[in-house]
Amino acid sequence: MLEKTVLDCGLTILSEYRPELPSFALSYSLRSGSRTETPQNNGIHHLIEHMMFKGSQRYDLKQIARISDQLGGNLNAFTSKEITQFYLKAIDERFELGFGILTDIILNATFPGEEFFKEINVVLQEIKESEDTPDTHAFEIFYEQIFENNPLGYPISGREDQVLLFTQDMAFKFYKKKYNPENLVLAAVGNLDHYSLVKEARGYFSGFRAKLPADFSFKKPEMVFGTAVKEKESLKQTYVIIGFKGIPVVSPIRYKFLLMNEILGSGMSSRLFQKIREEKGLAYTVHSFLDFYLDNGLLIVYSIVEAEKINDYLQSVKEEINLLKQKGVSKEELSRAKDHLKSSIILALESNAAKMSFNVSQDLFLKRELKINEILENINETTVHDINKLLEIHLNLDQVAMLLYGNVQKERYQNFTF
Repeated sequence: MLEKTVLDCGLTILSEYRPELPSFALSYSLRSGSRTETPQNNGIHHLIEHMMFKGSQRYDLKQIARISDQLGGNLNAFTSKEITQFYLKAIDERFELGFGILTDIILNATFPGEEFFKEINVVLQEIKESEDTPDTHAFEIFYEQIFENNPLGYPISGREDQVLLFTQDMAFKFYKKKYNPENLVLAAVGNLDHYSLVKEARGYFSGFRAKLPADFSFKKPEMVFGTAVKEKESLKQTYVIIGFKGIPVVSPIRYKFLLMNEILGSGMSSRLFQKIREEKGLAYTVHSFLDFYLDNGLLIVYSIVEAEKINDYLQSVKEEINLLKQKGVSKEELSRAKDHLKSSIILALESNAAKMSFNVSQDLFLKRELKINEILENINETTVHDINKLLEIHLNLDQVAMLLYGNVQKERYQNFTF
């Protein structure tokens, strides 16, 4: 059972007791990510995430590294578009040590000057590595295209010229402004009880004044549709990303939408995989997936295609989508999609860490607990009519954002429309 407590200081605490596993997963999630940045500070959340492991009031960077290994090497963090999360996994007998170091990193990072410029260089190397990785770089270009002039389109790591302008003072002030209890969600799943977690947290957060939990909302972006082409002759193939307008993560039809995606291109038995890879052999990689945000979302069809097969590939995608919309899905397809989606959800949530992340997402986005049985019921009650209606509304070939990146002739495709 998921339990929730909000301390007077605004810290939200979530926990789920799972005594069958002699371990726990623990995290602090910041209600802020790259989506809250400006052109002048794009990349600051990601840099701060790096710096918080370089020392705190109680631990220097070597001690943090040693304790991380002592805990199993599972002390880590990530920055996303909408949240930043620090987490660890360990056996239950290490709870006090794990909670102590994670909380000190969150509240008392010191940003040592001698480490700051080293970490700037590390981030710059990460940006260059991303640019040298075709699929990663392709998606960064695509998001900048479809979310033009909106922070949702900014690269999470920032841009090289902007990161070089960051100072230690600027980063530390941003950290102190953001990392306060009202902006944080503390979550745990495993062999620990809620009372102990709350008691431990009260001891660390007792010095903060009373506040309500911070709001979690963003400025909704407008999507920009059209075709963009970026040539890179050194690549042997072309990375093709096709984006349709999706739905927010809070949408009541979220799991129906996931079923539609299963049928379209998510699995091996999906329409796109069977037609484009298995039947026509136009691409080795082809699949569709959903990208959810608080107030919007995308349905993306992604493939890697040889230059001489691009026309055939795009025509096949168009034909398969039109066929789906015209003739609809079969009961057998929907039944198969339901089985696959339910299995994926249940199996994915078997681990403490996955269930912890799931609980955080439900609290931040839905502001309530979404039980597994409720999800399964939503999936089971979905009808063929529901899926066909979604296909008609959302797979609109007149509103498509597409990027072709790699071995491709710009003049041939830059005005392409479906």
